[in-house]
Amino acid sequence: MIIWVRNIVLILFVLTIIYLAMSTVSRLRKRQRLKLDYTTAKTETPEDEFIANGMQKYERSLKPKLFIGVYLFPLAVILLLGYLAQYS
Repeated sequence: MIIWVRNIVLILFVLTIIYLAMSTVSRLRKRQRLKLDYTTAKTETPEDEFIANGMQKYERSLKPKLFIGVYLFPLAVILLLGYLAQYS
């Protein structure tokens, strides 16, 4: 049982690193896209405000929430395999 706990902690650690990397890269790409959009869109708002508003919209969108699947999918597969190994 201790080995399972150790493995799950290790898996969660690796998944956390993957989640942070995906989240950071996605935020950086969105910020770059917003800077490009600002240069092409001739708006009266300052660049900082334009990017801040765009990032707020991004945070409320579905994409950052989908990254939670980094945790849910592998853990669901592990639980399913453990259940099948135990009761088959």
